[in-house]
Amino acid sequence: MPRNNVYDEYMYIQRKKDYSKSVINEEIQKDLLTVMKNHKVPYGVVLVADARNGRILAAEEHSERGYDKGEYINSPLAAASIFKIVTLGTAIGTGVFNARDEIKFYDRPYSELNKYMKKRKTRSYGVTTTVENAMALSNNSAFAEIGLKLNRKSLYEYAEKFLFSSSTLSGMKTGYIVKPKDSTELIQLCSGLKNSFMTPFQAMMIAMAVANDGELKVPYINNSDSRRSLNIIRKNVANGLLDAMSSTTVSGTSKKQFSQNPDIAKRTYAKTGSLYSKNPDGYYNWFVGIYDGTKSRYAVIVLTVNDPKWSVKANYIAYKAIEFVRKYEEN
Repeated sequence: MPRNNVYDEYMYIQRKKDYSKSVINEEIQKDLLTVMKNHKVPYGVVLVADARNGRILAAEEHSERGYDKGEYINSPLAAASIFKIVTLGTAIGTGVFNARDEIKFYDRPYSELNKYMKKRKTRSYGVTTTVENAMALSNNSAFAEIGLKLNRKSLYEYAEKFLFSSSTLSGMKTGYIVKPKDSTELIQLCSGLKNSFMTPFQAMMIAMAVANDGELKVPYINNSDSRRSLNIIRKNVANGLLDAMSSTTVSGTSKKQFSQNPDIAKRTYAKTGSLYSKNPDGYYNWFVGIYDGTKSRYAVIVLTVNDPKWSVKANYIAYKAIEFVRKYEEN
């Protein structure tokens, strides 16, 4: 098995089905693949990792379209509303907002923001919400307001901190942003509507750093890999993000799937994101979450790409992944 290169290690597992030197939990891996196959996912990827020590418990893809394994798991894809983590991380880190603050916005929560700047100037009234609620419900207009309060240089610096850096770490590629030309493009970036791209491996590392007080335990699959850590963000930023992400599974965009088990819902912090994109073509549905278990904290990343007729939401697969963690890791 390769060493110190997570992508190569993942591909080795997929080709050889040899887990003898890996830290993968075969039961979780097998059950997640079964879930994706049973729901006939056009394309899906699931990653589960222990944020406290960097161990990857599961890394799996499935495609009813016949995509090759490894084709998209390490490629920059549309990040959608997951970029709101960067936006809020910047706001917390620069003292602009925290989860408990109120914010007033001036358009529909799920507006694409093309005319937001005009509406903001002409409307004498707005709707008030909290930052936490805006995160839970993925409120684009509220995040437009957050974006307008940020210093652009700080936003770009935090994007780099969150690995939007077009680089490679232990074989895992990271994504990038396209810098906005005007205020409309800025708020669309900050809301995750346009111009942010991340790999599934990068999404896993973001969640792992947030879960572990801002320190990334670099993920690994080979039991002989070198172990190292990187300070990604400050502890107060990580904890502030956890605070803001705490309602997503209880009252936000993942409430329906997680209502099956209130204990799992209360222990899970998450951000979801959805939009249409290409390569692979379809409706992207992201879940980037953290499960606070009794033995450790786990990053749970799911991306599904659906046809016009949906097969399954990422939220559901994420919920099943947490059930499997509780069954095979926590007992």
